[in-house]
Amino acid sequence: MTRFHCLSWLGVALAAAGAGGWLLSAPTPSPGVVLSARAPGPAMSAEMPATSHLGGLPSSAMAMPEQLMAGEANADLRQRIMARLVDGRPVFHHALALEEARQQQVLFATGVSLQAASQSPLANERRLQDGRQWISYDMRVLSARAEGDTFLLPLPGAPSIQAEIELVEVLRGQFRWSGRLLGEPGGRFHITQSMGDQYAVGAIQTAEGEFLLEAKAGTGWVTHAHNEFVLPPDGNDTVHVGAETGKR
Repeated sequence: MTRFHCLSWLGVALAAAGAGGWLLSAPTPSPGVVLSARAPGPAMSAEMPATSHLGGLPSSAMAMPEQLMAGEANADLRQRIMARLVDGRPVFHHALALEEARQQQVLFATGVSLQAASQSPLANERRLQDGRQWISYDMRVLSARAEGDTFLLPLPGAPSIQAEIELVEVLRGQFRWSGRLLGEPGGRFHITQSMGDQYAVGAIQTAEGEFLLEAKAGTGWVTHAHNEFVLPPDGNDTVHVGAETGKR
């Protein structure tokens, strides 16, 4: 007897990426901020492998701490952030754009209507009807931050939680920010952004349980983890394996 999830949200998302399901026109970037219009495709699926725990990049030697990659030349946090590249171009063209982005404290805004959410490449019938919170996601908030910086997470049904970044890791143009939730004993977060594809995915552990988020081209959703794992129509997730045939 084995347990399985009929729908793994990240697996579905990656399959959609391979099929071109995330193809969107890039939104107008803020001044000084580079947002590539490169469409995601099979290469993105290869770069962002699925993980059993929703945190984006795998916890392995493949993901390099940005501090080690930057070296002494970019030991200053702002210098290191200014050195970040998207498709060979700087994320922030000048210091003013960086400072403007650092003024933005809230990672995402809630209150996106279902009509607007239905235009997202992440939308489907179930996600539009299961009560999840649709959000407007700001890629610049984390793009402008490094270790020791804080930002706000407005989770559903709770006041905004302040999060502190402890580690930034890099893997083939993707960045993962990890850290703790202030005032939440044991609270943690892991959020990965593929900035060239304007895609973000993450997991947030709180005393109320785990929340998942996903965003594409500025629109996304956040929901309790149990909302993303669905049983078959009969409610039975038991797999029966034949002793001889190996068939269900």
